[in-house]
Amino acid sequence: MSVKKELKTLTEEDAQNLMKGIWGRWGERDRHILIFLLHTGLKIQEFVSLTVGEVFTGNRVKKSLNILGKKGKPDRKVPLDRDAREAAAMILEFNRRHGFRLETDEPFIISRQRNKKDGSYRITPRQVQRIIKNLREDARMGFKTTPQTLRHTFAKKMVDQGMDLKEVQKLLGHRSIKTTRDLYGM
Repeated sequence: MSVKKELKTLTEEDAQNLMKGIWGRWGERDRHILIFLLHTGLKIQEFVSLTVGEVFTGNRVKKSLNILGKKGKPDRKVPLDRDAREAAAMILEFNRRHGFRLETDEPFIISRQRNKKDGSYRITPRQVQRIIKNLREDARMGFKTTPQTLRHTFAKKMVDQGMDLKEVQKLLGHRSIKTTRDLYGM
C-alpha cells in the first residue's frame, strides 16, 4: 500500500502573507495575478495564454472563462467569482495605464519586456513562477509555493466548501474523477 503524499496548499494566512511581500509599480499587477490564480485554479499555461477578449467583453469583465480542452479533452467553463473579476479588472486597468491596448487578441497578462519567441509582451510561465517564488521568499514561507500550489489551494477550498468532486473535476479539467479523488478526496 502506497502512502499518499501530503498535498501542499495555502492557508488564508499564507495567502495574505504572500500578498504583503509585494511592492513596486509592477507589484500591483503581481498581487492581482496571485488573486486571479487563487480564485480560478487555472493551469499556468492556460493562464498565460489568456487574451483580453477571453476575459473582457469590451465593457466589463466576463463572469466565466471558456478554457479550450487540449488533447481530446472537452472545453470547460471556469466561473469568475467577484474577487477574480475585480483582479481581472485591475489587471486590465494596469495594462491600459502602461500603454497597452485592450484589443481582443492582445495578451491579458503583460510582461515588462518583449517575449523573444513571438515579439509580444505576453508573460511567460517562467515569469509567473519567478513572481510567485519572489513573493514566497518575501513572505518567508516554509514550503515551496508554485503556480501549481495555487491551483491545489483553489481545488481544496472548493472541496472544503462542499463542492461535489465531479464538479471540481470539471473545473480543473481532469480527464478522470480518480485523479481528482486521489488529490482532493477524503
